[in-house]
Amino acid sequence: MNFDYKPIPEDAFREPDHPESEQSALGAFRQWEEEYFRRQIRDESKVPPVTLPPIPDTLAEWEAQKPEILVTAKKWLYGVMPPPPDQIEIKLLAERKDALGGTAVRREYRIYCIMNNGRKFDFDMMLYVPVDAKTPPPVFVIENFYGNQASTPDPDVRPTRAFSQVPGYGRAINATLVGQLRNYRTDRLNYMECIRRGYAIATACYGEIFPDNGDGARKSLFTLFYDDLRPDYEISVAELQEGRHREYAAYSGWAWGYSRMADALEKIPLVDSSKMACVGQSRLGATSMWAGINDPRFKLVCVNNSGQGGAPLLRRKFGGRISILSIGRCSFWATDRVIRFADREEDLPFDSHQLLGLIAPRALYVTSSSKDLNADPYGTFLATAHASKVWNLYGQKGLETMEMPPVDTPVGNRVRYHVKTGTHSITPYDWEQYYNFADELFGATGADTSRLQKDAELL
Repeated sequence: MNFDYKPIPEDAFREPDHPESEQSALGAFRQWEEEYFRRQIRDESKVPPVTLPPIPDTLAEWEAQKPEILVTAKKWLYGVMPPPPDQIEIKLLAERKDALGGTAVRREYRIYCIMNNGRKFDFDMMLYVPVDAKTPPPVFVIENFYGNQASTPDPDVRPTRAFSQVPGYGRAINATLVGQLRNYRTDRLNYMECIRRGYAIATACYGEIFPDNGDGARKSLFTLFYDDLRPDYEISVAELQEGRHREYAAYSGWAWGYSRMADALEKIPLVDSSKMACVGQSRLGATSMWAGINDPRFKLVCVNNSGQGGAPLLRRKFGGRISILSIGRCSFWATDRVIRFADREEDLPFDSHQLLGLIAPRALYVTSSSKDLNADPYGTFLATAHASKVWNLYGQKGLETMEMPPVDTPVGNRVRYHVKTGTHSITPYDWEQYYNFADELFGATGADTSRLQKDAELL
C-alpha cells in the first residue's frame, strides 16, 4: 500500500477523515463496554491474590533492571516514544499583561515541531505567570481536555483546534462545538490559586496533540514519523495475520506533548524551566506519569486519578481492567499488543509499581478519589507504597507505610499519596497538596524545605 504524507492545515479543526466510520465504531464499542462494566469486580472479597514482580534489594540491580522495564512497557502498553523533532520553534500568538483580574501575564504560543525532511506539526500552549514575580517562577505543566479557552475565566483566549470531548456530547462530535466551550470548571486547572501561590502554569489541549478518537492518529504528532496511520478498524485481517502491529499509541503521543511543552518553556525566560512539575488527570494522569518516566526534566510528577494504564496495579483485578485498553473506544490509547493480556493481567511482564519506580529519585505525588472505584484507589495506593522501595534504594523516604490512609490525609515524604473525598476529578484540594509539595521541593518563599533539603542534591 502507498501512504503519502499529508500535512495538517494549520488552522483547521482536527476532525476524523471519516467521521461516519468513527461513529459506527463507537456504536459497536458501546455494546462491548456494557459487558466490560458488568464484569468489573468492585468487591474486595472477590479480588484474586496478586503476585508482583519484585523490586531488587540493591541500587545496582535496580539500575540494571530499569532499561528492560522501560522497553517492555513501551512494547506491551504505551507504544513507542517518538524522539524530539529536529527543531522546535515557538510563535507568540497573543499576550495580555492584566490577565486573571490583573494578577497574571498570559501568553499564547504556537509550538512548531519541525523535521529536517520537511514534515511539520504544531499545537498551541497557553502560559500564565504571576505579574509580580520578582524572579522566574517554577512552572506546572498540564494538558487539558476541553481546550485552552475552556477552563479559564479570561474571555479572550483563542479556541482550540482540537476534536476533543465536550460535556454531554462525548468525543465523537463536530469539533466546532469545542471552540465555543468557555468558563467550564475553572477549578480544574486552578489558575487563580496557582498564580496566588507564586507559580506559573502552562497548558495545551491534548486533542491538538493526538485527537481523542479512533482516527486521531491521522491528525496527530505521529504524522511526523509515520505514513500509515489508519485506525485499527481499517486494518484487514490479512494484514494482522501477516504480523502487522500498531507500534504507536495515544499515551506516548500525549506524553510527547508534555515534553515539547518543556522544550518550549526552556526558550521562555519568564519561567524557571529547571523547576518543572507535570500534572495530569484521568487518562492524562497516566500520561503525566509516562511523561515523567521518560523526561527527567520534570522534577515533580503528579499523577491524579489515573486509572487503568496509570498508577493502579495492573495485575490487580479490581475496577478498570486491561481489556478496556485492548477492545473499544479506548483501544488506541495503548499499543495493540496489550490485547494479549486482556483478562490475563497476571501474565504482564511488569506492573505499575515498577513504572512509578522509574521516576526515582525525583519527587512523585499520586492521588485517588474515594468514590472512584473504577480507578481502584487501594490498588493505586499499593502500587505507590511498593514503588517507595526504589526511593529507599536511593537513600530517601517514600510513603513509609503499607496501610491505606484515611480520606483527605496526605502521607509520605519524597513520594506522597492521598485519597480525597469525592468522585473521579481533580479539585482545589488536590492542587493544594501539589503546591505544598512544590513549596518544599522548589524552595518557595516561606516554605519549610528542611525535609527535602538533602534530596535537592539529587535533582
